[in-house]
Amino acid sequence: MTIDPRTMLFMTNAVAFVASAFLLFEWHLLRERSLAYWSAGFSAIVLGCAITPLREEGYFIVGVWMANGLLVTAHIGFLYGTASFVGRKISPAWSTALAAWALMLAVPDAATRTQILSMMNALLVAVLSLKSAHLLGGFRQRNNPDSALLAFAFAAHGGFYLIKTLTAFLPGAFVNLSHYTGIMISVSLFEGIMMEVALALSIVGALRRRRERSIVRLAEQDPLTGLLNRRGFDTRAEAVLAEERGSVALLLLDIDHFKSINDGYGHPEGDRLLVALGVFLNSTLPAHAISARLGGDEFAIFLPGVDAFAALTLAKALCRGFARVGGGRGNGGTLSIGCATHAEGPIDLEVLAAVADRALYDAKRQGRNRSSHREVGREASNAFSQQEADSPSCAVLPLIPAAADGAKTREAMPGR
Repeated sequence: MTIDPRTMLFMTNAVAFVASAFLLFEWHLLRERSLAYWSAGFSAIVLGCAITPLREEGYFIVGVWMANGLLVTAHIGFLYGTASFVGRKISPAWSTALAAWALMLAVPDAATRTQILSMMNALLVAVLSLKSAHLLGGFRQRNNPDSALLAFAFAAHGGFYLIKTLTAFLPGAFVNLSHYTGIMISVSLFEGIMMEVALALSIVGALRRRRERSIVRLAEQDPLTGLLNRRGFDTRAEAVLAEERGSVALLLLDIDHFKSINDGYGHPEGDRLLVALGVFLNSTLPAHAISARLGGDEFAIFLPGVDAFAALTLAKALCRGFARVGGGRGNGGTLSIGCATHAEGPIDLEVLAAVADRALYDAKRQGRNRSSHREVGREASNAFSQQEADSPSCAVLPLIPAAADGAKTREAMPGR
């Protein structure tokens, strides 16, 4: 079945019109600037396709030069939409692509004019499309669902037009722009339809995924500290535990005498300490740590692939560090930390949390501003039995038998 170029031009215009109208409607609802740019880009294609048939009536300036210039304009709109989507600013110099196209008016009416115009038009579209793919991260970001399909669509489109640039002077590629003769003209129209569909679907999909991720982030984020809330923490920690078979650690933290701080100095002072702890954890914890504010002044840190020694070292560092930066008054600005570790094999987060909670109360009973450790399901290593903290507030006693829960306990006690 053969589809003539005029029919494909009509189909191109129809798809571009639907895409432009849909993106404009989405922009009206969401007021996201990238949608306005992308809609304007498709609108330029609609206008260009609408005036293209004038080339058959001999109106070269409008039907060829202006129509193809609108294709360049459309891709400038796509580029600015992409930059807005990824939160990047680009130089206004990219708009000078239209000035380069304006110079094509000076090309004399000779046998090679068709090839020169086609080559310049294809080169500008290729550069603008590949720049859009680059802004989206190209193939480096193929695992990013927000930009992977968009990057692929722009890269494929830019690659096609780069090939089109190189074939401009091949015999039979572009015979007559005014009468749609030449194999590359038909191929370009067919590619244009596929590109419009792919780009429109990719834009809609990317925006949908971004909104979904934003909703999930809001549902799983503590608004005061910016850390995960309990729901987000449980979801992510359980997902890691489902795959992790090595050592894991869970630290439960709370701010010492937090109720007294709220009662004595007011809730703004308590909120200040909570925010300070959130900032401190974000700047101190390793990248693989999962941290959250579970509620009130209770915080949690999940550490996959971390053994007891590393977990205790981190707990002591957190005690010392926050005592310096917390800036609380009286007994405020210090932490009590309960540390639970599990050597290997499957473990439920609920079990790990229960052991860490008992360790936290151990630290509180010993005077606060310290850490305490219990290990789940296994005798703790004697390697820690002689360890002491570097500061008085974080010294660590040898392991002693725990209560009948079967765990082992390491107590932190004041320095000498």
